[in-house]
Amino acid sequence: MARMGARLCKLTLLCVLVMVILRMAACACGEERRPLIAVVVDDLGYSVEMAGQFAKLPIPLTWSIIPYQKHSLDTAEIARSRGIPFMLHLPMEAKGAGADRQSLVRMGMSDEAIRLTVRNALWSLPGVAGLNNHRGSRATESRSVMEPLLREVAAEGLFFIDSRTSGSSVAYPVAMEMGVPATLNRSFLDHVDRDDFMWSQFEKARAIAVKHGGAVVICHARYGMLRFLPKLYEKASGDVEFVTVPEYLEQKRIGGWEE
Repeated sequence: MARMGARLCKLTLLCVLVMVILRMAACACGEERRPLIAVVVDDLGYSVEMAGQFAKLPIPLTWSIIPYQKHSLDTAEIARSRGIPFMLHLPMEAKGAGADRQSLVRMGMSDEAIRLTVRNALWSLPGVAGLNNHRGSRATESRSVMEPLLREVAAEGLFFIDSRTSGSSVAYPVAMEMGVPATLNRSFLDHVDRDDFMWSQFEKARAIAVKHGGAVVICHARYGMLRFLPKLYEKASGDVEFVTVPEYLEQKRIGGWEE
């Protein structure tokens, strides 16, 4: 009985030790796994000089390029040469835009017209990894617009980001229903070109990232962001991990979090 008791005691101690080790490992993993932030830079394609400046920044970024502009292809080539993933920034119909012909995807277009428009725009930027909407506050509220658009995204094997230019957007949930790799914008950083405003917008996204595991934020190809992003990277890197959108979606895919 004494021997049995000693063995039981040893077994109990071993089990406790294993539990402690597992908890320590879990804590260590928790410390290493910081919340992820993916920063998207919209509205590239107008200026080679601007693209070159953003390419020099130390922070991981994902570019979004407006198609058919003077320097769209040049910008895509800069991104490819620097290993920066880039998306198609697709102009879509906004509320109150009337007959805005700059919107490539508009209400009332047939499914086939939407798919052809999206396909041509994607093919205009070889190497594109995904798509997000430029404007589109009206179009992204329409399932009849988003379904054919997302079918084309799926056919090309790409991902989609809902820029959330409308609080009533159905783009992200429709993408999830269709099995398209997707995420959504949590904060526009630079509506106001002041550091205090940009910090406050970033803090909103960081709070979401801390709660869920990650968040996507969007800024624009402006000189204010060239000034702000290095400061953001230096100050916030201890609390969050900056990643590209493809890296972000891969972590989401393997169960990092639910949005």
